[in-house]
Amino acid sequence: MIPAIPPIPPINPSAILSGTTPTVNAGASSLSGTEFQNLLGQAIDSINGTTSNATTVSLQAAAGKATAVDATVATTEAELETQLASTLASSTVNALNSIMNMPA
Repeated sequence: MIPAIPPIPPINPSAILSGTTPTVNAGASSLSGTEFQNLLGQAIDSINGTTSNATTVSLQAAAGKATAVDATVATTEAELETQLASTLASSTVNALNSIMNMPA
Protein backbone atom coordinates (compact mmCIF):
# COMPACT_ATOMS: atom_id res chain seq x y z
CA MET A 1 0.00 0.00 0.00
CA ILE A 2 1.26 3.46 -0.84
CA PRO A 3 1.46 5.76 2.22
CA ALA A 4 -0.69 8.87 2.28
CA ILE A 5 0.86 12.23 1.47
CA PRO A 6 1.12 14.33 4.66
CA PRO A 7 -1.07 17.47 4.73
CA ILE A 8 0.41 20.90 4.15
CA PRO A 9 0.33 22.94 7.38
CA PRO A 10 -2.16 25.83 7.31
CA ILE A 11 -1.12 29.46 6.99
CA ASN A 12 -2.26 31.77 9.76
CA PRO A 13 -5.18 33.77 8.24
CA SER A 14 -4.67 36.68 10.63
CA ALA A 15 -1.19 37.21 9.17
CA ILE A 16 -2.70 37.54 5.70
CA LEU A 17 -5.33 40.03 6.85
CA SER A 18 -2.80 42.12 8.78
CA GLY A 19 -0.57 42.46 5.71
CA THR A 20 2.44 40.72 7.27
CA THR A 21 4.25 37.95 5.47
CA PRO A 22 2.74 34.60 6.45
CA THR A 23 5.16 31.97 7.70
CA VAL A 24 4.59 28.26 8.00
CA ASN A 25 7.85 27.43 9.77
CA ALA A 26 9.65 30.39 11.27
CA GLY A 27 12.77 28.32 12.05
CA ALA A 28 13.32 27.26 8.46
CA SER A 29 15.50 30.27 7.67
CA SER A 30 17.91 29.44 10.49
CA LEU A 31 19.02 26.03 9.24
CA SER A 32 22.66 25.25 9.82
CA GLY A 33 24.77 23.65 7.10
CA THR A 34 24.50 20.25 8.75
CA GLU A 35 20.72 20.48 9.12
CA PHE A 36 20.38 21.50 5.47
CA GLN A 37 22.64 18.62 4.46
CA ASN A 38 20.50 16.18 6.45
CA LEU A 39 17.30 17.61 4.96
CA LEU A 40 18.71 17.30 1.45
CA GLY A 41 19.87 13.75 2.15
CA GLN A 42 16.41 12.79 3.40
CA ALA A 43 14.83 14.22 0.24
CA ILE A 44 17.19 12.25 -1.99
CA ASP A 45 16.55 9.08 0.04
CA SER A 46 12.81 9.66 -0.35
CA ILE A 47 13.12 9.95 -4.13
CA ASN A 48 15.26 6.81 -4.21
CA GLY A 49 12.72 4.91 -2.08
CA THR A 50 9.78 6.03 -4.19
CA THR A 51 11.57 5.06 -7.41
CA SER A 52 12.55 1.66 -5.98
CA ASN A 53 8.96 1.09 -4.86
CA ALA A 54 7.69 1.94 -8.35
CA THR A 55 10.14 -0.53 -9.88
CA THR A 56 9.14 -3.27 -7.44
CA VAL A 57 5.40 -2.75 -7.96
CA SER A 58 5.85 -2.65 -11.74
CA LEU A 59 7.74 -5.95 -11.68
CA GLN A 60 5.05 -7.46 -9.45
CA ALA A 61 2.39 -6.26 -11.89
CA ALA A 62 4.28 -7.84 -14.77
CA ALA A 63 4.39 -11.11 -12.81
CA GLY A 64 0.66 -10.90 -12.06
CA LYS A 65 1.14 -10.31 -8.31
CA ALA A 66 -0.06 -6.68 -8.34
CA THR A 67 -2.66 -4.79 -10.30
CA ALA A 68 -1.96 -2.42 -13.15
CA VAL A 69 -3.57 0.34 -11.08
CA ASP A 70 -1.02 -0.13 -8.27
CA ALA A 71 1.81 -0.04 -10.80
CA THR A 72 0.43 3.09 -12.45
CA VAL A 73 -0.01 4.88 -9.12
CA ALA A 74 3.48 3.95 -7.91
CA THR A 75 5.08 4.97 -11.21
CA THR A 76 3.18 8.27 -11.33
CA GLU A 77 4.14 9.03 -7.73
CA ALA A 78 7.83 8.42 -8.53
CA GLU A 79 7.58 10.53 -11.68
CA LEU A 80 5.94 13.45 -9.86
CA GLU A 81 8.46 13.35 -7.01
CA THR A 82 11.33 13.35 -9.51
CA GLN A 83 9.78 16.25 -11.47
CA LEU A 84 9.32 18.22 -8.24
CA ALA A 85 12.96 17.71 -7.28
CA SER A 86 14.09 18.72 -10.76
CA THR A 87 11.93 21.84 -10.71
CA LEU A 88 13.18 22.84 -7.27
CA ALA A 89 16.80 22.34 -8.32
CA SER A 90 16.27 24.41 -11.46
CA SER A 91 14.52 27.18 -9.52
CA THR A 92 17.30 27.20 -6.95
CA VAL A 93 19.95 27.57 -9.64
CA ASN A 94 17.96 30.39 -11.29
CA ALA A 95 17.60 32.18 -7.94
CA LEU A 96 21.31 31.82 -7.21
CA ASN A 97 22.18 33.16 -10.67
CA SER A 98 19.87 36.14 -10.12
CA ILE A 99 21.55 36.91 -6.82
CA MET A 100 25.03 36.58 -8.32
CA ASN A 101 24.09 38.97 -11.16
CA MET A 102 22.89 41.72 -8.82
CA PRO A 103 25.05 44.83 -8.77
CA ALA A 104 27.06 45.30 -5.61
